[in-house]
Amino acid sequence: MIYLEYPKSSFVKDLCDYYNVDQEKAIALGTRSNGRRPDLPSSKTCSAVSGKTFEDIWNEKPRVCNADIFDFYRDQGAWSSFRQVIRHNDLLGLYVNLIKFLLHHTQSKNPVILEYGCGVAPFSRTLVEFIEPSAEIDIYISDVKDCEHLCFGEWRLRNKIKERELNVKVDARPITHDSLPVYDKKIDVVFIFEVLEHVPSPVECIKNITNHLNDGALLVENFIKHEDDHDQDGPDLSSARLERDEYYRFLNNKFSLISGETHLSSPNETRIWRKKVENLF
Repeated sequence: MIYLEYPKSSFVKDLCDYYNVDQEKAIALGTRSNGRRPDLPSSKTCSAVSGKTFEDIWNEKPRVCNADIFDFYRDQGAWSSFRQVIRHNDLLGLYVNLIKFLLHHTQSKNPVILEYGCGVAPFSRTLVEFIEPSAEIDIYISDVKDCEHLCFGEWRLRNKIKERELNVKVDARPITHDSLPVYDKKIDVVFIFEVLEHVPSPVECIKNITNHLNDGALLVENFIKHEDDHDQDGPDLSSARLERDEYYRFLNNKFSLISGETHLSSPNETRIWRKKVENLF
């Protein structure tokens, strides 16, 4: 279902086309370094953000309740669009191999895929770059409502699907500070990558997702654990850290680990799980 050759991505071109910058500028804006204050461009879906570090944006206002925290992802403008594209572009070969593995092991011929906390949708974008033209797949993407990286992520998916004339459907289901998404179709593959440490309640999140999964569905997740375990000042939330053990107890009850080490032996590893068949008796 997916091509075998090593990918030559058009990820950076997505940034150039959407934000009207050249490749050199796109790479510079997305390359991480301590204390940098990039002049991030505006787009049709966000205003320009200039002269601020990531921490400056967080500290511009109180981030106490869920609504305050969700505002952070809207306040940052195009920051995460550039930051994530450049980071994920460097991991593209790994993503292709992972997606090949998942599509080979999914129990559905025409799978429904969810990328949760998708940001710029790196896994879905990899899929639509390299999948065979005849494949039939539905993709859900979810992130904070009205955040720029979700707008950009949805645009780049639809743009590539149109360019390649694929039979792939995309449905963006935003997350709000007081509600979790509802998905109309049962889901076969889920990606939750470098997300859970930013989620106010990972347990509530995974329970909602699990309710929308087919039996035998595949879950790809990680939950970054920082060396410093005190309460975090920033988007790595203390409320998420405090639910970490309960989150993994839930996974061990509802899923079987099929790839990767446990969260205790290898805290930051990416794991693959398969949802257990529900016993109705």
